[in-house]
Amino acid sequence: MGYTGLVRIHPGFPAAIDWAAQKLSEKENLGDAVLHLGNSASDLMRSPYIRSRYSRSPEHVKRLAFVGAGFADINGSCQRWPLRIVISNFLGEDGNWLAQPRQVFRVDFDLLSEMSTFELFVAGQQLSTERKEKLTKLLTWCFRHKEGPETIGRLLTREIQAVAEKNATVGKNIMCTFAPRAFGIAIRYHFGAMLVETPKISTEPQSLGLAKVVSIHDRFALPPPFDGPRFVYVAGDNKALPYHGPILVVPGSPGSVLQMELSDVSLVVPPVRSTSNEEGA
Repeated sequence: MGYTGLVRIHPGFPAAIDWAAQKLSEKENLGDAVLHLGNSASDLMRSPYIRSRYSRSPEHVKRLAFVGAGFADINGSCQRWPLRIVISNFLGEDGNWLAQPRQVFRVDFDLLSEMSTFELFVAGQQLSTERKEKLTKLLTWCFRHKEGPETIGRLLTREIQAVAEKNATVGKNIMCTFAPRAFGIAIRYHFGAMLVETPKISTEPQSLGLAKVVSIHDRFALPPPFDGPRFVYVAGDNKALPYHGPILVVPGSPGSVLQMELSDVSLVVPPVRSTSNEEGA
């Protein structure tokens, strides 16, 4: 689940996604949780806090949407099909933006068509028709050539950050989630490698330290096994630390945020000396 729009919607939570995590955790299954989140958002929009805080704000500021992606069981069988969930106060039945956001939130469940390999959805700031068509062609190429999820993640991340360069209301920090079609119910944590700065070969001891900047390409490294959802956080400034993780939500508990704030990690490398062929052998 992610969101786009208003950041502060409740005085008791630092951000909209924290409030949404709490609401999602209050029900025992996803269907009930999503409807509960939509109803709670409608009640919140009519609350004195929202009215006093955003009463004089322009209409576009009042837009808010929660978006979820994953898989759903079809017809009670074990077959799972790609699903998108949108809880929004500004999307109409045809998927277009309303001129004025509603106080009542609409909940939509969109299953991927059986004839489609993928579909590109844009919930927040819209792309131009030309840009959306170009991005769709690139994604089509990725699926046709069986590119992995890392390639698609890099492509979408660069597209979002390109839009953010031209639009101050779009953030450059991105959380990318990969959800496999089938996985167990246990929560598993997968930690990838840490990128270090490689020193030059020297006859003196050298220290390997964490890289201060990590490129988008290097962020997306997902070693197997793919036995559960995986997350990649891309900082807009490309800084390596602090590392931010998702809010993990389970029934009855809003979960917690995984975060690492290591100040420094280093490894001392012994000096390098040349050897003869006999010594090397």
